[in-house]
Amino acid sequence: MQDEIAPPFESWNDHLKALSDADLIELAKDYRWLDEEARAQQERADFRRRREAVIAECERRGMTDTAAACRQPARGGSGI
Repeated sequence: MQDEIAPPFESWNDHLKALSDADLIELAKDYRWLDEEARAQQERADFRRRREAVIAECERRGMTDTAAACRQPARGGSGI
């Protein structure tokens, strides 16, 4: 039986940089739909930090429309 080896730790920002554009767009859609208001105080802070990192990575790649859409809470349609 072969032991499984966990991948090395990767920071959230490093993870985002490694994503393809299509995967980053899908992640931005997910973060747009997640309900920030239903989370506990600490979870809200973590959620905001991660969402801001997603937005920053979109902007770094020149995906300004995706970044702008991720900033706005979804109100019935995906829009991204």
